[in-house]
Amino acid sequence: MDEQQQQRVNQAAEEFTNALVESFRAASERGVNAQEQNARLTEDFFNRTIENLRSQAEGTRQMGQQLADQQQRATEAGQQLTQEAVSAYMDFVNSMFNFGQAGIQTAQRATNEAAEGVQRVAGEVEGRTEAAEEEAPSEDIGTTSTTPEEPQAETNTAVEESPADAKEELPIEEYDTLNVEQISARLEELSDEELEQLRQYEAANKNRRTLLRRLDERLEA
Repeated sequence: MDEQQQQRVNQAAEEFTNALVESFRAASERGVNAQEQNARLTEDFFNRTIENLRSQAEGTRQMGQQLADQQQRATEAGQQLTQEAVSAYMDFVNSMFNFGQAGIQTAQRATNEAAEGVQRVAGEVEGRTEAAEEEAPSEDIGTTSTTPEEPQAETNTAVEESPADAKEELPIEEYDTLNVEQISARLEELSDEELEQLRQYEAANKNRRTLLRRLDERLEA
């Protein structure tokens, strides 16, 4: 092999080597570009994914906040409605209680007035009965009496004096001005001696049978 052929071979080998190097360099650059592109794509993918997740999280947070606000408003509305319902019920109960109490008071006043009316009528009837009883013995005495005038006058004088003396010492003040019910209400406070004194005084004066019977009952008790 001469020198020219050797040069051509070397040149060809060098060209082949340069071509191979350029080919490897191009492949390497393409690989680097592909890696960079893949890296960019991967980074874009992750960035977009993270942004989507962030957007979804923000939307979820806002939705949760809205739900919490709605729940809070619903709770406040329920509490207000409950308070209004309780207030209305309490007003209704108070009105019913006041109405019932007013009705009870009205019924009690009516009962008291009726009792007072009955007591007043009973007192009037009893007073009329006692007046009739007082008049009856006097008429009998006037028609059947055969006693001379002078002894009768002495007897009346004695009767008038004895009640006056007894009246000063009666255990119940203003005895003669009281009716049977008023006197009967005070009998519980008297002793047997005082009851006996009243009975003698009553028998000697007005002689009210109802009162005498009550005095006897108290003495026998």
